[in-house]
Amino acid sequence: MKRQISKANFSLVSTELEHYESSGLITGEQKNEILEIYEIKGGLNFIRVVVTIGAILVGLGILSFIASNWDGISHLGKLLIIFGVFGGVNLAGYLLTENYPKTARSLIYLGTLVYGAGIFLIGQMYNFGGEFPTAFLLWSLGVIPMAFQLQDKYLMLFANILFGVYLNSSYNLGFPYAGWVGVPIVYLAFNYFGKSKLLLFFANLTTLSFIFQITLRYDVKGLYVGLIFFLIGLLMYGIKHNLGSDIFRVQGNILFGVTGVILTIPEIWDLLVSVQSTRLVSILFALAFLVLLFALIRKGSVISLIFVCITIFRYYTDTFAFLPKSLFFIVGGLLLLGFGYYFERMIKTPKGGTLA
Repeated sequence: MKRQISKANFSLVSTELEHYESSGLITGEQKNEILEIYEIKGGLNFIRVVVTIGAILVGLGILSFIASNWDGISHLGKLLIIFGVFGGVNLAGYLLTENYPKTARSLIYLGTLVYGAGIFLIGQMYNFGGEFPTAFLLWSLGVIPMAFQLQDKYLMLFANILFGVYLNSSYNLGFPYAGWVGVPIVYLAFNYFGKSKLLLFFANLTTLSFIFQITLRYDVKGLYVGLIFFLIGLLMYGIKHNLGSDIFRVQGNILFGVTGVILTIPEIWDLLVSVQSTRLVSILFALAFLVLLFALIRKGSVISLIFVCITIFRYYTDTFAFLPKSLFFIVGGLLLLGFGYYFERMIKTPKGGTLA
């Protein structure tokens, strides 16, 4: 298999090889043989973007037509329109696949939108009842097989987002048992579609949403929920592995940063200590949290720097609001200038800095 690289990197390699050829280090034949090893990685294609937007607009137009004439169309007419459009666009996509693959794929995308709209319209038409989030679950169940069959990571990403909407909207519907199946599927898709970082990012979000639903189901108190996700964030950041470690580090850094700031609120510690001691415990946690953030900043974590600023601002609004705003902004500005100098010096070192 050819090695896939970006267009910019391919241009750089090609330029360097031309220089080697002109310098007599390699022959023209050798240059061409080396370039044959590479192929430009597929990114956002202009034609695909245009036809996809066109398909979405057509879908919105059809839905607008149905909605504006809803009361004047019989049930049979509504069903014929929904199934006719769904079958027609998918059939057209299948027929155009060989000669016009980008247009064909956009029609299939339109088919998935019509499928989802059909779920809502038919449910409304026959008053099936049920819950709103369940429609998103059914929609994702219809998109997932299509994504695997077409090996389309964007369809899988869309299915993942739909499933995430279902999870995050079903907190009052009882336990979302579909998560026990859905979470493994999103990680299976990550491996199946070439270990896409985008799919991994949303797979992690889906998993975190499912864990959150479990805590809600079993009425876990706010303090323990915060501590659980703080620990999960630390584990995501710290565990070494080869599968998308940078994605795990960034998401872990954000997760324990957000929960860490929340855990600096005194009232959240009422479960463990008396009301008189909550402020002391929260301050001790905040100090330990800031020590952790500063340790990560020394390693070049920009995200940790952001959470240091958020934590300082939180305490300013909560505890130190009596300080003159000018003094607060001067101190904050000096801190940022100091960090900026530190990061600039770090970038000049061989190790450099990192986002997380």
